[in-house]
Amino acid sequence: MKEDHWISDSILYLKKIKDQMKIYGVMAHGLVPEEIIIASGGFPLRLSLIDRQAAIKGMEYLTAITCSFAQSTIGYFEIKNELYHEVDAIVAGNYCNGELCATELIAEYFKIPRIDIVFPSTKNESAVKFMLAELTHFKEDLEQFSGKQVTNSEISKAIALYNNERKLIQQIVQLQAEKGQLLSGVQCLQLLYWHFLFGTEVSIEHLQNTITKLKEDLPVKEGTKIIFAGNGVPIGDNTIELIENFGFMVNKNLTWTGLDYYSSLVDENTEPLEALARYYVNSENSGRMILSDDYFKNLINIYDNSNADGIIFYTIKNCSLFPSVISKKLKGTLSERQIPFLEIERDYGTTSEAQLQTRLQAFKEMIK
Repeated sequence: MKEDHWISDSILYLKKIKDQMKIYGVMAHGLVPEEIIIASGGFPLRLSLIDRQAAIKGMEYLTAITCSFAQSTIGYFEIKNELYHEVDAIVAGNYCNGELCATELIAEYFKIPRIDIVFPSTKNESAVKFMLAELTHFKEDLEQFSGKQVTNSEISKAIALYNNERKLIQQIVQLQAEKGQLLSGVQCLQLLYWHFLFGTEVSIEHLQNTITKLKEDLPVKEGTKIIFAGNGVPIGDNTIELIENFGFMVNKNLTWTGLDYYSSLVDENTEPLEALARYYVNSENSGRMILSDDYFKNLINIYDNSNADGIIFYTIKNCSLFPSVISKKLKGTLSERQIPFLEIERDYGTTSEAQLQTRLQAFKEMIK
């Protein structure tokens, strides 16, 4: 896979910059304000790899009913994975039980310094106020660990940098809306992997090159158009590849591994920490906000405006964010609108492909 080469290149890249900056391991779900890490002179590495063998090693620390992403993450530290070996500190949040447990164990058993951040699970002014206080503490902890003062000026510069990347992502989404599906769901997924492995500046260059190519006369991808929502697809998970090999086309990916996740910008005219607090609290597609009615309203609104033929909702087995109450609410909301949908539950890359193909075939027949 291309990703294997990217991981090797990322290891070399991190080794080159390690003398200049601290490497912070960030659990990959899109809520950690990487802008503050950049402002502190650090590099945020998204811990976004999954692998069955790493998950098996992770089960020596976590129970079998923990999600395979958390198991893989701790397993990579156990087997001394070269990429994760470059991490100087790990950012630990309360995004989910898997993250909370995995980061605690990584800090305890592998002596990786841990920097905490707590996310609210509601969207209101109290949540923004709470998030602002958390970001202030997060900034202070980064200052203490890095030995560098994090100024508002540096945070504003980092916000502008990340907004530049988001604008390029939005431009790609717009080009696809105007010209047709020029990139497959897998290719869109890989665009974000560049950010995860190489950071924003390298990602921006890659996005710019991609936009140049998209403006040429490229053939439009064909397939039954679907919206992909739910859990993200880390590096090593072939779910979207399997879906598209079966004749579907992911034209909207609302997960933290999708271009559509980055559909809004941080307000550059507001005090930087407050702007970041508002941005991350109000992220419509964040898994932390999955219980919000706004999540389902947003999902239906995107469906209505996307020319999609259906929705695939992806759930990772034993994910603490997507309990049965979500499944019930999802079915009720989409069935009421008569929107074709399929729920897929997998254990990151271990579920039988034949079983998945059978379900995809039934879904395709239902759409027809």
